[in-house]
Amino acid sequence: MIVHDVQNLLDSLAVTVGRGMAVDDLEGRVVAHSVHHGEVDQVRARAILSRSVPAEVAAWQEAHGVATVHEPIRVPANPALGMAARLCVPLLHRGRRVGSLWVIEGHGPLSPEEETRTVHDAVAIAALLDGGGGSHTLHRLLGGEITVRRAADVLGEGAIRVLAVRAGRAGLEEAVGDELARMRRPPAFTVLERHAVVLLNGGEDARALGESLAARTHGRVGASALHPGLESAREALGEAVASARAAAAEPALGPVACWPDLGVYRLLAEPDAALLGALRAHPALVDTLETYLDRGGDAQQTARLLHLHRTSLYYRLARIEELTGRSLKDGSHRLELHLALKLARWNAVRNG
Repeated sequence: MIVHDVQNLLDSLAVTVGRGMAVDDLEGRVVAHSVHHGEVDQVRARAILSRSVPAEVAAWQEAHGVATVHEPIRVPANPALGMAARLCVPLLHRGRRVGSLWVIEGHGPLSPEEETRTVHDAVAIAALLDGGGGSHTLHRLLGGEITVRRAADVLGEGAIRVLAVRAGRAGLEEAVGDELARMRRPPAFTVLERHAVVLLNGGEDARALGESLAARTHGRVGASALHPGLESAREALGEAVASARAAAAEPALGPVACWPDLGVYRLLAEPDAALLGALRAHPALVDTLETYLDRGGDAQQTARLLHLHRTSLYYRLARIEELTGRSLKDGSHRLELHLALKLARWNAVRNG
């Protein structure tokens, strides 16, 4: 639908100014092109056939600064490339570049009135591209189809958090899109399998938005931990999806579950989690913890089995709490640690 709307705008503009035009995305792919008006050169024909800008043409354009400008710029003809002169209008939306509008000028530039109309319509084209560009880029990033560097051109840089909305498939995309549209700067989102996936920057209130999305979709929402940048986006996605699953499985977590707070559900989602990592250098502590938990927290029996003085046992238990960040007085923490120990045994046999 978005590409169709861009195409309609481009065709209308091309008829008005009588020139051939094309819209490229940030990766140099041709998103839309008009029917032929005025001069047609070899570059235009090749780009239309391949749906992408030839590398040598892209290099010529970049040499004239088209990748960084925020105002229309003219790129001179290059007969060796079969390229006529062009006007490049950067497509900017909310301060972000989302592509370029190219107008073949050939032997005569646009009139001031034609250029004004072109710039005006470019604003509308940019808004359309940004409405789907962020979603498209996020989808391709999470699918491993594009690099982080390419994605950052559209999605920006800095700390990120991912939300996953788990709800009935029918109407999920529309419901999430409507809710996000209320925000001053709606974040990028896409739909993967049965989850709507929302990419937030580190400063946004993930829980508040999650609660709004849960209410709107009648579903459950999972939030990832805070990650340093897009290079961790796929890891954050896994955390968010697991958190949404936990929220659906455990009503006590509420409509929004956050990865750092999942407790034992985090361990189930990530059996190789580093919960016991700090203890691995202390085999005696691992043995003490497992014996203590196997005996239901009976300190007297544990001390007898390990041939320890009660004071020594309590010292070890305090050290375990310090290294794991878990309290042995908390039932959910004890369950998490006990399950981690048994999973470690299970995995050692399975992988041995």
